Amino acid sequence: MSYALKWTPRGELTFNANIEYLEKEWNEKVLRLFLNRVGDVLEIIRENPYLYPLHNPSKKIRKCVIHGRIILYYRINGKTVEILRFWNTYQNPDNLKF
Repeated sequence: MSYALKWTPRGELTFNANIEYLEKEWNEKVLRLFLNRVGDVLEIIRENPYLYPLHNPSKKIRKCVIHGRIILYYRINGKTVEILRFWNTYQNPDNLKF
């Protein structure tokens, strides 16, 4: 059974920010690889959202490493997976809030 995906406003904002960064600083090939990886991971999460480890057990937030520098955070809510944010690990970890 597949879970539905729900993008939060912050999830959309941080996803788009990563795309803009890749468009500006890298090339189309890198951008395409990122988009393909995100698509693959989202499909895996839809089919098995419990596969990736808990990051914050009290808030039931899970994390999936998209790339060595980008982490996807999400939460399972019933039969829906909420895409919370994409986090670039070069950022100050004190700023990681949900």
